[in-house]
Amino acid sequence: MVLFKTNDKTDLRSKMKRKRGTLASLYPRSGSQVAARFPAELVARGGLTIAGYVPKGSEINCIPLMEKLKARGARMCLPVVVEKEQPLIFRSWEPGQELFPGKFGTEQPSEDAPEVVPDMVLVPLLAFNSKGFRLGYGGGYYDRTLAQLREKNEHVVAVGLGYEAQGISRLPVERHDQKLDWIISETEAHSITRKTP
Repeated sequence: MVLFKTNDKTDLRSKMKRKRGTLASLYPRSGSQVAARFPAELVARGGLTIAGYVPKGSEINCIPLMEKLKARGARMCLPVVVEKEQPLIFRSWEPGQELFPGKFGTEQPSEDAPEVVPDMVLVPLLAFNSKGFRLGYGGGYYDRTLAQLREKNEHVVAVGLGYEAQGISRLPVERHDQKLDWIISETEAHSITRKTP
């Protein structure tokens, strides 16, 4: 594990948020490009349940990818924040359906939407390294959630979506940080574990 000061990650987050904002303006078609780069082998098994996310700010827009995956027969869902410092849950949703205000400024499916367990989770990020670790926003939601999902199903696949220029060589890593299995950018599909659901 890398030893680091608390403010190392805070400083890096600020820097990478600014960088991602610049990249978003440089690559306005990144959502469609990521969808085009998504490996077919990841959805070779039909009937998968795949969790996307509602893009905020300069996050890569995963809606084009969600539309593509739905067209290939996947059931789509979105994460829901239940409580601070707790794992996320997932509710069924597909592009075009209404979203409702959730906790901490999030948007989520209706509370009537069925709760589901995903086979694959699409994850936004601020930075990533070649070993599959990501820099998130500091809340630990995805790390806790992936740990819980993997405890119940070792075949769950985590796919980070980001800009290629978000890849960095020095990334502080902690014991609780969960590895991504794949990272898809606007130009590349990086296989970390070659895991498929």
